[in-house]
Amino acid sequence: MPYNRPLPTAAPLNVISHDPLTTMPSITTDLDRCVQQLRSANLLAMPTETVYGLAADARNGEAVAKVFQLKQRPDSNPLIVHLADASQASNWASHIPAQAQVLMDACWPGPLTLVLPARDDVLRSVTAGQDSVALRVPAHPVARALLQAFGDGLVAPSANRYMSISPTSAAHVARQFAESELLILDGGACQVGLESSIVSLLPGDSPRLLRHGMLGQARLEQILGQALENRPGSVRAPGQCRRHYAPGTPTSSFSELPRPQLDDPDCGWIWCGQAHPSRGPAVDLSGDPERYAAGLYAALYQLDALALRHIHIQLPPQSAAWAAVHERLSRACEPAEPY
Repeated sequence: MPYNRPLPTAAPLNVISHDPLTTMPSITTDLDRCVQQLRSANLLAMPTETVYGLAADARNGEAVAKVFQLKQRPDSNPLIVHLADASQASNWASHIPAQAQVLMDACWPGPLTLVLPARDDVLRSVTAGQDSVALRVPAHPVARALLQAFGDGLVAPSANRYMSISPTSAAHVARQFAESELLILDGGACQVGLESSIVSLLPGDSPRLLRHGMLGQARLEQILGQALENRPGSVRAPGQCRRHYAPGTPTSSFSELPRPQLDDPDCGWIWCGQAHPSRGPAVDLSGDPERYAAGLYAALYQLDALALRHIHIQLPPQSAAWAAVHERLSRACEPAEPY
């Protein structure tokens, strides 16, 4: 199910200033340079249609360890292996059930991750010690060109610090890793804007939806011809922490408008097509779920850069089309645990 709509325009961001003598990220469009970076067991930020990923050679344990280290991600959280095309899936999965083939044929390349039984030679640092592996074929043309040139799988979790806002532009990645020498492959603004749907198809278990994405549950069930369990079960998958996708600024969502805060210049607002005048900065992401999803993380980055006291987010409608957005908002608005 390729996504062919025009790419959204990224929200404007404050320029990040650096002392020229300090380390800083480098943004490039040189594909050969990026492939060499990966073959040298180094990291690369790469675009996909969902979010930018922190890519590394999925066959190289040293490179995979660098992903966990730079993201500050616990090693109990598995990584998704990104492939150039579906024919490579058998290099990673020990068995591809008929249900998986149906979803691959209908949805790859696209924002769908499949969890399948892993081959014995798949690094268990990639799978977080599990005997299953998560696979995806991204639809972004720059990502596909990179994967074709590299010739094998790349792990590519979101290119941000663990639990913070996922990046949907090269500038977002540069902000997340401002004091690193990370190389960033610029592919423009991400088209989908939220992480992929994750479906588990493991032997002896029911098909499960482990993470909502913009490829919705109803569409996936229509393709499969059967229902998906909407509970995690025993398999671990990315994006399951209670607090995730979160800005540093305290953030909350609302259905009933907190009117007194509209007069506070230190409050920022994200609206869902029903904007009210406010003294503080505001972004209206519209009432269309696909446009809203594509702009959500960029809006959070924009407001989080302003040193506000609070960010208020108007909740979208409660419908299946908004399920992935609601899931991200619930985690982004979860209060940080005290140390």
